[in-house]
Amino acid sequence: MVYSSFELPESLFSCPQLETLILEKLSLVDVPPYADLACLKHLHLLSVRFSCDESFKTLLSICTCLEELVVRRSSYTNVKIYAVNVPTLRSLSIDNSSGKSRPKGVHGFVINAPCLQCFSIRDSFSNYLRFGNMPKLVRSTVNVVCDVMK
Repeated sequence: MVYSSFELPESLFSCPQLETLILEKLSLVDVPPYADLACLKHLHLLSVRFSCDESFKTLLSICTCLEELVVRRSSYTNVKIYAVNVPTLRSLSIDNSSGKSRPKGVHGFVINAPCLQCFSIRDSFSNYLRFGNMPKLVRSTVNVVCDVMK
């Protein structure tokens, strides 16, 4: 079951004890400007729909000590470019391999994570991937299928 819109309780966006958040098959409205998830270390976004690309960036920006991020993209999600710019991130797992058709336009991932140690990507749909600053990377699994049509 996929919810067309689900508004997380406002108290969740300022929960000082929250360390792990797993969201699956739901739509998120904009992150409130007062939001602060400073203790969040583990974030799983599994087929999550955002109001726009900026909303995804805003969510990551309020997780100031995020260490693990899991993103599973599906035909339900709508973010065009997932910009992962998280200085504290140590583990990143991306699965963009499910779906029936490729989204139109430019879509993919931009990654800048200077503390990243473990990186895994399985992707058969993106047409834009940019891997930036990852000097501490020690383990990586990359399974990317590029389908160039003439």
